[in-house]
Amino acid sequence: MRRLLFLIVLITGTCLAQSRDIVLEQGFSPDARYHLLITSNENDSGLPEVQLQITDVRRNAIVYLKGRQWKQYGDASNRPTLISLVALWKKSQAAVLARYRLSRPVSGRSLFQVASFGDLGYPADTAFQITPLGALHLSSRRLGSACTYNDSPTHGFTLRLGNQELQRDARLPTSRQCASAYDLGAGWQYKTALAVLVRVYSRGWEGTDTAALVVTARLK
Repeated sequence: MRRLLFLIVLITGTCLAQSRDIVLEQGFSPDARYHLLITSNENDSGLPEVQLQITDVRRNAIVYLKGRQWKQYGDASNRPTLISLVALWKKSQAAVLARYRLSRPVSGRSLFQVASFGDLGYPADTAFQITPLGALHLSSRRLGSACTYNDSPTHGFTLRLGNQELQRDARLPTSRQCASAYDLGAGWQYKTALAVLVRVYSRGWEGTDTAALVVTARLK
């Protein structure tokens, strides 16, 4: 199915009922100004969630973020699939997608995709990936935050493509205040636009949670 471009399970560090993001769809607007990411997960309570994120590629800034959680998921005999729930919910976002020309996102060229690596806990402090555009290097460093439930130090990250710095955290935003580690997940290019999927690891209620973060940039 064209709209479901691929499925990436973001692996966590335990086999418990932790939250982990699944990427259902990604792509660029035809003019390469915006990037779309749709993720879903079943959270620690077992309830399905979906999140739609639109990022301004040049500014590496989220311009639209909308989520939905289903509290009534049905019993085993008549439970709808998560894909069908997302497809129905996405129709309610049609006006926003049209505004950013993301009704039919362009998937672009896949630069890399890191396979799942299993039950290994938090990844290393650095990650390195060779791509057709050059070497991607991700490194994390300790940054203080207001997190109250993570027993591991919290970290920010820096991401570089060759000599081009794509992102450097000076502080942790609220959405990542309990992040303890990062890893590279996938990368895509369309025209001069670049999008890199970074896995964000944090301590959840029943294990290690992983979330999807997209870093975007214009290629120099």
